[in-house]
Amino acid sequence: MINKQVFLPIENSLHSSTFIVTMQHSNSILQTLEALRSFQIVQCQMHHEKVATDQRNHPKYNLQDGVIVFNRVNLCDAKLRNKRLGCAHSKANLNFETVLDTLISNLPQCKHQMSTLKSEFKSVVTKIYALDHRVGHIEHERSLCQLNSDSKKEANLTESLGVLKTEHHVLMNQLLKIKTDIEQLIKLELNYSNL
Repeated sequence: MINKQVFLPIENSLHSSTFIVTMQHSNSILQTLEALRSFQIVQCQMHHEKVATDQRNHPKYNLQDGVIVFNRVNLCDAKLRNKRLGCAHSKANLNFETVLDTLISNLPQCKHQMSTLKSEFKSVVTKIYALDHRVGHIEHERSLCQLNSDSKKEANLTESLGVLKTEHHVLMNQLLKIKTDIEQLIKLELNYSNL
């Protein structure tokens, strides 16, 4: 935290200490804004739900107690996932909510707006998690179709998958708008135009 002190005459010492506290508070909010800005929105199309394939493009799988278990492609690097909002396989969304809670504490005059934006964020993330499960299920079913040479059903599932990926794109854009709205609210509250 950067403490900026201004030396004022003795008769203004009360104003001087108020200014120091205000600057410390502003710096804390600015640091929180920077933490908020570090989060990313990535249009990954839930790539991690894909089934891994071999050199002939056949699904890779294992049999466990007579049940086919498909291998998935690797998740993104953990360091990347930890900053990617909407990711169902990291703590990024919870960490973002913690940053929002800090902002609500530091900007009590914005509590209602921040709380509303936080609720919207949580709602969108919940939809993304549900979508993630649906995509995983369709990828599994598509791979079964490949193994069983059921190209008609596979084509229908591929079409459904396209619809879900479009829905994911829309939800990720909603997250971006929420994040941008939060940043704008902070800027307005701090009365900065070029943060």
